[in-house]
Amino acid sequence: MSVPSVVGVYIFTICLIVPVLVYALVKHLWNQPLQNGPGYFYGIEVPAGFYEGRGRSWLKGYHAMLAALYLACAVALGAIVATRRWEMTPLWAGGFALLFVPSMFAFQAWTRHKLGVDPPVRPVALALASRRLGDYISWPAEALVVALVGLSWWLLLRHAGAHFDWLTPLLWSWVALGFLPGKIATVRASWPLPTERTEEHYRYQDAMRRNSIRVMNLYSWSTVVILFGIALGHGGWSAARRIPWLPWSVMGVFLAVWGTMMVAVFRGERMAATVGRDLIPAGSWRTPFRRATLMMSNSRPYLIWFAIWFGGILAFLGYALWQGQLFK
Repeated sequence: MSVPSVVGVYIFTICLIVPVLVYALVKHLWNQPLQNGPGYFYGIEVPAGFYEGRGRSWLKGYHAMLAALYLACAVALGAIVATRRWEMTPLWAGGFALLFVPSMFAFQAWTRHKLGVDPPVRPVALALASRRLGDYISWPAEALVVALVGLSWWLLLRHAGAHFDWLTPLLWSWVALGFLPGKIATVRASWPLPTERTEEHYRYQDAMRRNSIRVMNLYSWSTVVILFGIALGHGGWSAARRIPWLPWSVMGVFLAVWGTMMVAVFRGERMAATVGRDLIPAGSWRTPFRRATLMMSNSRPYLIWFAIWFGGILAFLGYALWQGQLFK
């Protein structure tokens, strides 16, 4: 792949990511704390007149956080364009994600700490239906992910040069394979079911659970495509390196998977804002036996998985930064 083609791929990627980020901000993120109606803030029940009083400062704080995150993203992108360091595009996109996700989790945790200290207690209904992992997770697809990761490493170990950067495939392998425990935790986790409109709450929970797993599946496949592309480019057989359209094909597959993943993300947000708006948010109440949770993913196994998985990503990036490989 020639140098102008690589630059073209980076510019094309930026042109795709920027509209998606703007759309997410305008359509979903800006008013996300209000998606359950004026009686709630981020799924936490608030008193009448909340948004005429201190609720304004909470909204201003949330909007200020979003503005700061997007400003940092815009400044970093502006620096890339001004210096023409197009090879920094993956670092720009990944860096924004690594900054955005902990910030949103931290704000939700702070909201729970300050506004949801003593939620009301409601009677709880029991769901007698069991959830089997095979009903949510495709084991043949998981085996294919493992096989493609193994094939990528076989190509790299056989054909990569002595000066190859092994940290990059390690990172992508960690991201791709690390999703399976998260999917299992998502299947096992659940919200409490209120006694009012129990069947509707159950169907909504199950739809959100399936959509979350779909997003994880697509995210995992996008990283597998990246890893396999690296293996073909650096460790693949010589004939593959001479195919001019192969890098573009890999990029096309990645963008197709990534685009489908974003559609699934926005579908989940739209479901929460429409179907979930008329239901009782899980974070607005607690049962006599269980404290309130802000979201379904706040189960202990899920949080443990996320801390290990996300912490591993930060450890890889921190090591690369310490070795001076991150900005090469």
